[in-house]
Amino acid sequence: MATVASYPKISRNMWTKLRARFTKSIPVAVSPAFVSSVVTMADASAVSNVIKPLQVLGLIDDQRKPTPLANQWRHDDEYPAVCKAIRERIYPDDLRDAYPSGAAEERPGIIKWFMKSAHVGDAAARMFADMYCILAQADASLLDEQVPGTPPENKRATRKPAPKAEASRPIELGNSHVDSAPVPHAHAPHRPLGKFPAVHIDVQVHISPDTSPEQIDRIFESMAKHLGNFTG
Repeated sequence: MATVASYPKISRNMWTKLRARFTKSIPVAVSPAFVSSVVTMADASAVSNVIKPLQVLGLIDDQRKPTPLANQWRHDDEYPAVCKAIRERIYPDDLRDAYPSGAAEERPGIIKWFMKSAHVGDAAARMFADMYCILAQADASLLDEQVPGTPPENKRATRKPAPKAEASRPIELGNSHVDSAPVPHAHAPHRPLGKFPAVHIDVQVHISPDTSPEQIDRIFESMAKHLGNFTG
């Protein structure tokens, strides 16, 4: 069997999403717009990274229309046979004989094989190896698993909601207002003198830009009057 000049490479994520879309309904044609509806990407990228590989794999024809093989590919019971047929048609015997399962322990050797035989660097060899391993495993239930040798996706840390602070008590002062921090409850239990806990009050003053100097003076006079019992 003659070795093809270039091997197909489709990411596991794209392979899984495309197959899920085909399972819902087979498209009339796999256009860049169709690919972008599955995973957003530019037209040129869709052609080089998805459409052309699908043609090499035999899942779409030269007119980008799904082949009968694509109809089989979307069914779980026929998926293994489809993967086997594609693998035997595209990859040479020496690769298939040396690494028949595509398991995690075989992946380093598969990457080295592609680097040597396809004359590519490590990054391209890894993508070729990913596609080969998907086909060699031929198990639809494994598609959602993490690709061996790649870092797991970062998961957002779950933050516990901050405890709700007691609502501040607004003091209305004309066109402006002051927000005062919570104050001790008026009916709090009596404590012996000298054993009151320390109380810290933060005051924010919001003054409208059109407030006159006289109004500002009255605002601070009102603050002194209403907050003096807490700050004195």
